[in-house]
Amino acid sequence: MWHTAEIVKIFKKITNGYGYEVYQDKKKCVALCNDLLADYSAEKNIMQMLFQAGLGEAMRDVPFKSKSELKMGLSNIDKFLIAQAIESSVRDEVLDVIKQTFALNGAGLEAKSAYQPVISRTFNDIHFKLLLPVIKEFSDRVDASFKFIYKDNQEEIDTVLEKCIITDRFGKEHSSHMDYALLSNGKTKEVTISVPVESRKIYVADAGVEFVFLCSNNKKISVFYHTDSSRKSMLKKVEVCQMTSVEHSRMIDIVNLILKTVDDEQKSEKTTDTDTNNGENEETQTFESYTAYTSSDISEYSDALHKEIFYLKQGKGKKYKIVNGNRLNVSDKGIFTYSFEMETELHLPDDAPVVVETFDGLRAVGSVLACEDFEMILLLDRDLNDKVNAAHLMVEPWKLLEALDKRMTSLNPNVHKLAIRIMRDGPGLATNDDIRNVPMGQPAVSEKIESDDIVTVWGPPGTGKTYTMAKIVNKYIAQNKSVLIVSHSNVSVDGVIKQVVKMLDSSLQSYLENGKILRFGYVRDEELSQNPYATSFNYTLSKCETFARQLDILNAKRDELRAKNRMKSEEYTEIEKKIKAVRAEIRREERNYVQSALVIGTTISRATVDPMFDERQFDLVMFDEVSMAYVPQVIAAAALAREKFMCVGDFKQLAPISQNQAARILQVDIFSYLRIVDEKGNMFWHPWLVMLNEQRRMAPAISEFPSKFIYKGLLKDNSVVLTGQNKKKNDVIINKQPLAKDALNLVDMAGTYCAADKNTDGSRFNILSAVISFSTAVNAQNNNIDDVGIITPYAAQVRLIRAMLRDYYAKDIPSIRCATVHQFQGSESDVIVFDAVESYPKGAVGYLMGKEPNQVTRLINVAITRGKGKVIVVANARFWENIFKGRNHVFYRLLQHIKNKNHQVVEYQDKTLQPYVESINPGKVVDIFVDEQDAIAKFEQDMLKAKWKVVISLPSGALRETENQVFKLIDDADSRGVDILMKSNDYASLPQHWKNYCRGTENATFPLIIIDDEVAWYGLPTANWKFDVDKTTSLKTVVYMMVRFKCKNTVEMLKALTDIETVAIGVNTKKLLKKDNNMVTHPMASSSGVVVPDDGKSAYGLAGFVEEKEFCPACKSHMVLTKNARGTAYLKCSNKACKETKYLTVDLMNWYISSHNVGCPKHDGGELKGRLGKYGPYVTCTCGHTLKPHDI
Repeated sequence: MWHTAEIVKIFKKITNGYGYEVYQDKKKCVALCNDLLADYSAEKNIMQMLFQAGLGEAMRDVPFKSKSELKMGLSNIDKFLIAQAIESSVRDEVLDVIKQTFALNGAGLEAKSAYQPVISRTFNDIHFKLLLPVIKEFSDRVDASFKFIYKDNQEEIDTVLEKCIITDRFGKEHSSHMDYALLSNGKTKEVTISVPVESRKIYVADAGVEFVFLCSNNKKISVFYHTDSSRKSMLKKVEVCQMTSVEHSRMIDIVNLILKTVDDEQKSEKTTDTDTNNGENEETQTFESYTAYTSSDISEYSDALHKEIFYLKQGKGKKYKIVNGNRLNVSDKGIFTYSFEMETELHLPDDAPVVVETFDGLRAVGSVLACEDFEMILLLDRDLNDKVNAAHLMVEPWKLLEALDKRMTSLNPNVHKLAIRIMRDGPGLATNDDIRNVPMGQPAVSEKIESDDIVTVWGPPGTGKTYTMAKIVNKYIAQNKSVLIVSHSNVSVDGVIKQVVKMLDSSLQSYLENGKILRFGYVRDEELSQNPYATSFNYTLSKCETFARQLDILNAKRDELRAKNRMKSEEYTEIEKKIKAVRAEIRREERNYVQSALVIGTTISRATVDPMFDERQFDLVMFDEVSMAYVPQVIAAAALAREKFMCVGDFKQLAPISQNQAARILQVDIFSYLRIVDEKGNMFWHPWLVMLNEQRRMAPAISEFPSKFIYKGLLKDNSVVLTGQNKKKNDVIINKQPLAKDALNLVDMAGTYCAADKNTDGSRFNILSAVISFSTAVNAQNNNIDDVGIITPYAAQVRLIRAMLRDYYAKDIPSIRCATVHQFQGSESDVIVFDAVESYPKGAVGYLMGKEPNQVTRLINVAITRGKGKVIVVANARFWENIFKGRNHVFYRLLQHIKNKNHQVVEYQDKTLQPYVESINPGKVVDIFVDEQDAIAKFEQDMLKAKWKVVISLPSGALRETENQVFKLIDDADSRGVDILMKSNDYASLPQHWKNYCRGTENATFPLIIIDDEVAWYGLPTANWKFDVDKTTSLKTVVYMMVRFKCKNTVEMLKALTDIETVAIGVNTKKLLKKDNNMVTHPMASSSGVVVPDDGKSAYGLAGFVEEKEFCPACKSHMVLTKNARGTAYLKCSNKACKETKYLTVDLMNWYISSHNVGCPKHDGGELKGRLGKYGPYVTCTCGHTLKPHDI
């Protein structure tokens, strides 16, 4: 006996889900029978066999709309069944199922009632239509999103979305629960309805999706879709029927529920609104209104923040140089898409607001589309031309400061009690007692947080700050208490979350796996970024199958375009936009998981600006690396604490940074604010203070210096680095090359031509020092030391070394980290190479190494204490001794400490420097030569390949005897048509045959040759280089190193940093041009007969014209074009003994423009004209822009 009723119901469900066409698909019908008839084995076997044999073909006329169609159709199917030798009783059962399933009204079945649906395959007969729904899969639900569009209709009809039903390919139904939507008459709306995952996963592929609408015209409308294997939906049918009285009542209940919910939300918003306008409209304030806490400190800090904001808004803040800009496309909305390469690695979030200023004076505002490694794509509001060689990028950090000011000036005394206590009580609790009396050790920190609400932890390097914080966090997790971990840097937050996960007890693993411990924001740590649970983005992605699938496909397409070097194509931009859109969807979903997390790690900037943290407080808030935070940031963090607040840091490490010196109060850290330490470095006991006093990171030979000279003996070595496991690990590193057998080492660059200079941003760099630091780090890694870091005070040096690393490791990700001291705080490495950069011909140290002593001490402390097993200092020790001998500069003391303690020193005096350099030579990409003839032989190969340009910089004219060999190669290249561009700081001392190619300048600091922008040489031709210490003393070069760079990124960086293709004379700079050998260097020499020393500094352009035409009215010497501190151009006498000056006249400018047919340097076809304005002479172009006189 067949289960006819059940089988009929299943086939009707198949028809509803797939339509009548499905019966023509043999494979699908067989599969559906196998799945849906699984409980009825006899029926399943027969129907599978029949569909396999061609039953669908016999059913091609279904549905049967009339009695005659029914009769004809059943007859054809009966003939098919007979042909298959199906016995009569089974044939009858099959025919009965088909009749009940496919016979419509009028075809022999009972008449349709008013509640039976009218079926259509379009929206033509109803008052709305839907755009195809998008189905998104999550671990806990499936979202169906669509656009509901009302059609023009004379009848006013309101509609309620009652439910969504998903029927998977196994016939299992899944329905939404009370996720209603009110769709008011005439209004189009984006709708998302969720179907929760309950007992089993919802299989969305190859499924039926039904939306049920209840309408005010008493109609019930069901819209059916079917999804394919890629989850794309297709409309199957629309059913319309009369609502039953029960359904009508249900619609009314749903509408009332929706309206009540909306009303409650509006009331809630009114209740929580607070009038902050100085007490105005007090009669409208609710019981939750409050008067914000105020104090003199808040006023002072708010004023400082406003000064900093104003300073940054004036464009005076940090600028980043970006290069190689290309316009990718232009949208219909006037948005210009550009790709740029960055000279320093930035990590900007999507949509971060930016300003771009080209060196031609064009300015555009926009946002970040993508930022990864050293590349970024920007969306800008104006055209900057097809290509942008270089520009400055400015981010808008003032928005963070505005949010910070708002947080600090809106403290609620009833809620933000701990934040207020820090300001009200903290400084007043300060004492003059000895700091040695504070509780010390990791157990003391745990006891302190148990007993006190506010705890300040002083943790010198390696004392286990991260470990201690993680231990406390895990204790809170076990108690199901909430914790917020913040810091100024992503690296610091990564470290704490990573340690929390590492130390998590097995009984608490479910907290991690269920998204209760989340790192929220940009993750810098590579290992942590791969954790599927601990980062909020990864966790969200694991719960969003749809987004994960889309992102995989898009990333694969992007990788394919990258492999084809099509990053500057429109297709690549479109892929980036789609990736950005998907990531934005993930970010929206991510917030839901973060809001329900128990432990959150994020930056203080995000915690300050993100509205997610506006209404939430945590049982414990921990602030790591707090010494680098503004006091207002500490207060903002404490405002998020309900019960406990703990800040952890080291006032002997880097202090906060403010751009505006008028806001110096922002440079005061929380330890100074609480008067734990004063301006002279004196330290005092405080009731909130506890110290971690035993370091577990550094080999004792490294920790000895900071312990003695910085921490006044308070920092001790834990047994783990004296005799324990860490000693064994450090000893392995110490005994490996380079510089085996010692943990603290010095590579003394004295005796080499290790010149230092600064780039246009004022940041210092030293090419030879960078080469030695880079080579030392590579050598360490080649000796199986995996964790190697290079630290330097200056960003320009970081950029140069990073360029070498990128070239050396090519397509591999460089595993050697290189960063400024500020970027490295909170990190550690087995080996640290500290590149001090400073050297001659600069007569003093730069700002970072020579500013206020306490700040320099902090910087050097951070740099040295990053190393666990070995620290290698690269510095010109003679430079430091000449400047700081007899003084108390901390870095000079470090150099003296290394020598006095008989640590390993590589130097030219004991002839160890040259062998060391040979031992660390990378050979690939960067090749160091100590034999001059070997270098010249290799240089000859490069010069023979030169095709179009060779640029040469010569610091000294006192060339050595090998100059003829080098010159011949240059002269031969010139005879082949290669342009030779040469400049020298010491033009007068050059041999005459070199002068024929050379121009005099004042910016040829480095002995550098760049061939076709592909190969660079440092140290050729060799010269009797020397550094002038004072008027009577100089340091001669005794160890000659020649370095060959065959690497794209490094050569580009050398060009950018050195400005090798510019000539600088005083404040004037010009492009370095090929010298005309027939030119008269000084017009005065030919026109007046006066003998003038030939310094090669012939001017050209308007400056050359001025020298030729204008003479001093007092001494008859030539006048030269110059400019004052404000940039105003004027003329002055070339005779230094004469002080005569003249105005630069409009007539003189226009005489030059007309006589030399001068065009606009922007090559836009515009005509130039000299003019005089209130700020002095200038030049206009008919294309609309202005130029300075020096630019023509």
